Amino acid sequence: MSALAPLLAKAFHQAPAREANEQIAGQRNTRAEAGKEALSYEIVLDPAATLAETAERVLPKLVYFLDCRGLPLRAARGVFLSLFVGDQLYFVEATDVVAELASAAGTTLDELKRKHGADSVS
Repeated sequence: MSALAPLLAKAFHQAPAREANEQIAGQRNTRAEAGKEALSYEIVLDPAATLAETAERVLPKLVYFLDCRGLPLRAARGVFLSLFVGDQLYFVEATDVVAELASAAGTTLDELKRKHGADSVS
């Protein structure tokens, strides 16, 4: 079993990666709110990586991205992640990804925002 299993178990939808364009477009429409398409943040994950390694690689850019959009890490509504793992595509809410990877990294959401949020860049 992959070390990424706890993260991938949070997926609200899964599909073959070869159907990515169609599947991502469909999820953007399905998850739209107030006439505004949901946003997909796409990442290719190494299936052999641990959650801690994945957190180290993914969290800095993801936290910065969400914070720059004014989205709280605890409730980043309208954003989901499209995670490419091998030949599969997993769709996971951004908030769930941040929470799972923060736990794996042994850090808090407040600390992540301080270290990687929009105000961390001078």
